[in-house]
Amino acid sequence: MHRTIDNRTAVRWIAVTLGAVVAVAIAVWTGLEDRPPEQPESTAKPADRAVEVCARRLAAVGLALAAYAQDHDGFYPVTTTPAATYNELLPVLASYGVSERELLCPVSERTGGPFYVYHSYLRRGDIEWPKWMAEQHVVTGESPPDTWLMADALIKDDPGPHSETQKAFNYLCVDGSVHFRSGAPRMVYK
Repeated sequence: MHRTIDNRTAVRWIAVTLGAVVAVAIAVWTGLEDRPPEQPESTAKPADRAVEVCARRLAAVGLALAAYAQDHDGFYPVTTTPAATYNELLPVLASYGVSERELLCPVSERTGGPFYVYHSYLRRGDIEWPKWMAEQHVVTGESPPDTWLMADALIKDDPGPHSETQKAFNYLCVDGSVHFRSGAPRMVYK
C-alpha cells in the first residue's frame, strides 16, 4: 500500500528536517568555538594548547584595545614604560571587559611568570633589555597594521614562554592579528 504525500506536506517535512540539521550544526559549532583544534592525545603537548589559549587571550585584549582607541580618537592607551603593563593597563581596560587573567600568558599563569608586555609606552625607563625595543613606542590608529601592541614577556637569556629551548612567543598587532614567532623577536618587531 502506497501512501501519497501532497506538496505542502513534503515542503513542511523538508523545512522541519533542514531546520533540525541547521539547529544541530549551530549547536555543534558554538560548542566547538572556544576549543582549540582537536589533536590526538598521544601527540598533544601542553605548550601547544597554551599557544592557542595565549593567542585567543591576546586577540580578546586586542578587541578591547581597539574599542578603547575608537572611544579616544584613535589613540591607544599609553603607559609610562613597557614594564608598567599590568599596573597601568588593567585599570584602563577593565571597563572594556579585560580581566587580570587576560593580561597573562597561560604558561606564565602556571609558573607565576611575567604579564604580557604592552607596546605603547612613553619611555623604556630603567629597562636595559631587550635592546631592540624602541626608546618610545606610541601607537595610534594611524600606525602601520603590523605595529606591535602586546606580546609575551621575554626574559634575557631565557627561552620564550612557549618553548624550553628557544625564543617562542605570541604577539598582537594593531590590526588585531596575533602571530606566533619562533626565533629572535627583533626580526619582526615593529
